[in-house]
Parts: sequence; C-alpha cells; structure tokens
Amino acid sequence: MGGHGFILRMQDKANSCCLLPLAGFFRNSTACSHCCKPIPLRVPLVELLTGVAFAFLFGMYGWSLELPVLIIFSSLFITLFITDIEHTLLPNVITYPGMGIAVLIALLITLLNIQPQWAYRFSENGFLSILNIYIVNAVAGGLCGFLFFLVVALIFRGGMGFGDVKLAALMGLAMGLPTLLVAVFLGIVGGGLVAAILLIAKLKKRKEAIPFGPFLCLASIVALMWGKAILAWYLNLA
Repeated sequence: MGGHGFILRMQDKANSCCLLPLAGFFRNSTACSHCCKPIPLRVPLVELLTGVAFAFLFGMYGWSLELPVLIIFSSLFITLFITDIEHTLLPNVITYPGMGIAVLIALLITLLNIQPQWAYRFSENGFLSILNIYIVNAVAGGLCGFLFFLVVALIFRGGMGFGDVKLAALMGLAMGLPTLLVAVFLGIVGGGLVAAILLIAKLKKRKEAIPFGPFLCLASIVALMWGKAILAWYLNLA
C-alpha cells in the first residue's frame, strides 16, 4: 500500500476538523471548538489508551533503557492498529520506517550488550545460542514473520493482505524469537474469537473480511510486555 494517498486522506480529515486533546473533548461536549463538528469517539479513546499504555510501561520498567524502546514500538503498533481499523490499511509510510527503526534499535542493543526483558535467552550449548546475539535474533524474527505470513498470503489469496506480511516482519524485528511466536498465537486466537462473536451476533457475514492487523498489533504490545512470562508458563505446562 502506498503511503502518499494515505497521508493526503489523513490531511483532508485533519483539515475538516480540529482534533482536540482528551480534556478538550469533554470540555467542549465532544465537538470541535473551532468548526463545531463532532469529534469521533476514537480520538479520546486512542489518547486515553495510549496514555494508559505509556503509564503502564513506566510502572513496569521505570527509568530504564527499555522504556523508550517499548514506547516507540507501542506507538508504532497503536498507529497501525488505528489505521487498519479505520481504513483497512497498513501503510508502507509507517511499516517501512518502523522496520528501519527496529533494526537500528537491535544494533544499539547489541553494541551496548543489553539483554532486554522481552528477549528470550537460549541455552549456550545448542546451535540456537547464536540467537542470543540480539541483532541476529531480531533479523531472524523479521525473516520468519515475513516468510510465514507470505506463504499464508499466497496460499489463501484474498484472505490476507501483503500489509499483514510486512507487519509480521516488523513484529519479528521488534521482538525477535520466540516472542514473535507468542504474538502471532495471541493474534490468531484473539482474531478468531472476535470473528466468531461477530458471526454469531450477525454483525458480520461469513464472507465479509475482518482486518487481521489490529489483532496482531495488540498481540505485539502484549507480547512485548508479557511474552516471555507467557512462554515460560506454557513451557512449564508442557
């Protein structure tokens, strides 16, 4: 998906109505103080949820080097979450720079010899120990995400867009292996449950498309926060 048309559409929306911060939304009775047009409910909800997410991250990581990294990744996934819900679009203008940012962060983590809390530590005795080098792990995660979703998109043509394929690559670069697997699993389960509820409630028809990107984005944020704990819980059950 090209980013130029997406930017123009977003500019048109911004020009048509002034988007106010959360306090202004309630102060002005849900209407823009300049043009008096109604402000979509998504505006305060996104701002509120983003603020809550950032506050939660600070509570988990405090003033650590991981905090700004997770804020960056969360911002990327929240932005893609909104654009896919509103426009069924995962724009290249976000995913491609996001991939570049993820690679640069992985390089920095490797050079500083940091072990992020979301990164899984493999045994030093096996061939997978090379994945303990964070940049290697991130690139491997990006490739696995991209190739897996590419195969799915090619087999089930029309069932998954190439925007989801690029999103999976971004997810892998951001969180590496095996945290990516946790995110994909959570996204599939979450998407399947919501799709089933919508079908049962007859809010969606069987052949009507439901965007998968939002579920992957939310699952990515959850995996970055609790992916390693979820994986440890699963391995203890096995």
